[in-house]
Amino acid sequence: MRLRDQVALTLPSLMLRLILGITFLWAGTGKLMGTFEVMGDDAARLANIGIMPTTPAPVAAPESLIDSTTIEDLDEPVNTSEDLSEQANEIIESIKEQLDAPEESSDDPATDPVPDPADEPKIDLDKVQLQTVQYSGTVHAGSDFPDPMEVKRVYSIALMLSQAADPGLTQDSTPIEPIMPAMFGSKPWPKVLAWAAAITELVAGIFLILGIFTRLSALSTFSVMLVAMWMTQIGPAVIQSNDAILGFIPRVDDPWSPGSYIALFWQLALAGMSAAVFFLGSGAIGIDRLIFKPSQRDPYIHGDPKAAKNSRASKGSQNAPAADRGEFDRTPNPTP
Repeated sequence: MRLRDQVALTLPSLMLRLILGITFLWAGTGKLMGTFEVMGDDAARLANIGIMPTTPAPVAAPESLIDSTTIEDLDEPVNTSEDLSEQANEIIESIKEQLDAPEESSDDPATDPVPDPADEPKIDLDKVQLQTVQYSGTVHAGSDFPDPMEVKRVYSIALMLSQAADPGLTQDSTPIEPIMPAMFGSKPWPKVLAWAAAITELVAGIFLILGIFTRLSALSTFSVMLVAMWMTQIGPAVIQSNDAILGFIPRVDDPWSPGSYIALFWQLALAGMSAAVFFLGSGAIGIDRLIFKPSQRDPYIHGDPKAAKNSRASKGSQNAPAADRGEFDRTPNPTP
């Protein structure tokens, strides 16, 4: 095999692997290490699927414990310790008097009213069980999170899944069509799938750079990009939009602007490169070449067996003209 044929079979796979590996390694690390801010409805949505802990509201002090001292009185020195000690002693004395006081009861026990068991309230166990199941979870609203709060960037995927499975209502209270199954919007699927996507990007990026399990890693990144394209680009255009270009391309104000479809083209390019690496494999530079030996029937490694048989059949003819391999001939070398 000529040198340029070897380079043509080795360099494309290596370059695609490096580009994909660095990109997904950066993306996966950013999701695991970075943070982003949420507030309002987004924070409430994350709290409802069990990702972000809720912040308890401050409890107001009872009016009886509020001191009636005015601001003008604060200029004068006040002996706070003595006042507190006197109040504590008064409270303790009142409790002792209540404990020492005998309970009033009638002298004749027969005159005491006997409680009727029929008058006692009955507890409906079915209603209690239904109420327990119905209110077992805590529901949060956007007003519970007025201030921005930081969460891990990996949970942005969980937020996208929740919004895709349960998009809510429009401004005129019209239900929005979901673009993902409803089960992906409830616990624990958003959190599980978010971590699975981030770990897949990180591990697949490392494997693509090293060239180990290359086809499996490329298939994983291809699947991740297909889901990303559906949730962010194609899905909303196909299901939720009535004004998509060709029925599946999101419509923008200026379609010829370089930044209009940069996210769509970037996702499409990564998906295409992943598909190419899946069919090409790791190439000659990769750990897969050390682990998985090439097939004995690979014509690019061991030659074309049919051509070898024809060569042996015509071996006695010394004057047979040699096969002319043109400059653009890319067929396998006929001899081993």
